[in-house]
Amino acid sequence: MRRWQTTSYQHGWRFPADWFLPEVRTVVTSLATRASVPPPTARSLGAARARKGVGISETMTDFRALFLAADRNMDIEALQSLAEGWAEAAESAPPISCTDVQTGLATQAHFQRRIHELSIFGTACSHPYALAILSLPQPLESRGHRWTLLARLGETVQRQLHGTGATAMYKNSAVHVLLPLSAGNLGQLMECRTAMESLGEGALRPARMQFFPLANAPSEPAPQDYIPEAM
Repeated sequence: MRRWQTTSYQHGWRFPADWFLPEVRTVVTSLATRASVPPPTARSLGAARARKGVGISETMTDFRALFLAADRNMDIEALQSLAEGWAEAAESAPPISCTDVQTGLATQAHFQRRIHELSIFGTACSHPYALAILSLPQPLESRGHRWTLLARLGETVQRQLHGTGATAMYKNSAVHVLLPLSAGNLGQLMECRTAMESLGEGALRPARMQFFPLANAPSEPAPQDYIPEAM
């Protein structure tokens, strides 16, 4: 799986954080155990790629990278099934975005895919990662924070964490931050919390932080809340 991922990156896969899907594991398992990828399995991967907004060309290039990584001849029937699955799903798939419209931060689906990738390929990362959850006070006047405050919150988080390699998401009155561990990044994270607390005349104060270092090996999974059932 790691060889496939690396080969796919080398052949032009654009967004590393979006590469892993549960269907990837199914395809690899089929090729390893049966020496082939059954048409339904290839079709399922093609459909999943389409639903995530990956183009047909990139999907097919990625699939060819699998056979290069496995040192196998290209399975034309499987490639055709992949394309058919992609086309069928693309006709009905809604527009895909990795960005939440309220905050400008990552969507929940994008954030979970990033956690997925790190839980599977953790040993390939050059730096250990950690998950920080900054819980914000519940708003008094409504069920959720005002959209104007959410927009400012998103801008602040992106500005404060710029250059850290972090991925951030807002969910359930909390900012979730996935970032590489380093002294500099931790310092910026603390400055980010301080900046968040200054917004809305103190409406987001205090921001209480929980910190979860992520394991560096696939055998030691990420926090349970972030492991989709398919895993």
